[in-house]
Order: sequence, then structure tokens, then C-alpha cells
Amino acid sequence: MKKYTRYIFFFSFIMSVISLVIKEKGFKEMYPFASWKLFTVPGGGEAFAERYKLYGIKAHDTIRILNTNLKAYEANDEEIIVNMYGGKIENNEDREIYKKKLLIFARDTRPEFQSYLLYKEKYKPDQIGEKKMEINKKLITKL
Repeated sequence: MKKYTRYIFFFSFIMSVISLVIKEKGFKEMYPFASWKLFTVPGGGEAFAERYKLYGIKAHDTIRILNTNLKAYEANDEEIIVNMYGGKIENNEDREIYKKKLLIFARDTRPEFQSYLLYKEKYKPDQIGEKKMEINKKLITKL
């Protein structure tokens, strides 16, 4: 493997540059290793993963809010903000302040809902992509 390191480095560098150019033109990146997210958001090797998710309430219906790219935020930014505020709310670190901040964020990104619920979800990362994925949910608070 050591003798191929130089070739792998140049291949990765060239593919990253090509992917950057393609992404700048508005297309999705084609080379996953070009993105820093691959290295900062790993999870496949863990038995269980936990995250906080927002659910919106509209006309007596509860809808899970998916993280999507918006004008002001990327999907990963949304995930980070909800997880950070969710953890502080659950651990009672200035709970009311962070509930207000999360509510402001939720209204800013998803104004179509009347109110919001914060859940903590626990799941197995190796089940992602399967037809049935078991997710255990725990209600943290209503916003």
C-alpha cells in the first residue's frame, strides 16, 4: 500500500478540485472525499447513535422535519444547531434561554408549523438505508 500512497494522494487531490468546480457550478459533488463532512460526521462504526430532531405540528398533524439545504443554512448546519441546543435543553443548561433560541431558529427555517416538538432519537447507524429502521424516540420538550 505504501508504494501507492503518492498515486492515491494525487488522485484524491485532482478529484477534489474537479468536485469543487462542479459544486461551484451548482451541481452535487461527485467525489465524496472532497467534502470535510465525511471526516467530521462519521457514525457507521458505532452500535448506537443519538441525535435531536425537530417535529412540526400543523393542523393537528405531527411531521418530522428533515434537514435540507436552505438559503441561510446547509442541512449539516441545521443538524448541528438542533443537536447543540437539544443537548443543552435536555441537560438543563440555561434551559429556557436555549428553548427560546431553538424556537426562533425553528420559526426562521420552518415557519409553516404552528408549534414544534424536540425529540431525542436513538438508532443503529448500520440500519440506515434498510427498508425498516428502528428509531427509539424520547420527547424532550414542546417549543
